[in-house]
Amino acid sequence: MSTITHFGGITIHLYYNDHDPPHFHVNYSGILTRIEINTGEYLKGDIPIPRVKEKEVLNWLDNHKDDMMKAWKACRNNQVPDKIPPL
Repeated sequence: MSTITHFGGITIHLYYNDHDPPHFHVNYSGILTRIEINTGEYLKGDIPIPRVKEKEVLNWLDNHKDDMMKAWKACRNNQVPDKIPPL
């Protein structure tokens, strides 16, 4: 697992050799969920984080979608991804 960034009590992680579709893991106050990089949608069955925090994550994703895809590809190739600035 590689931590990509932290902001507002949120931690964004990627896992090495994770399954498709490209997604990231969010930890907020013990709520663990996954969000698709391309769509910003939760993976099926995941529990949403509070709406205020979800907006922060999606705003951050809008600003760093290309960076997240590069990080996803790095992790898929067992390489350490670059950190991404917080919101």
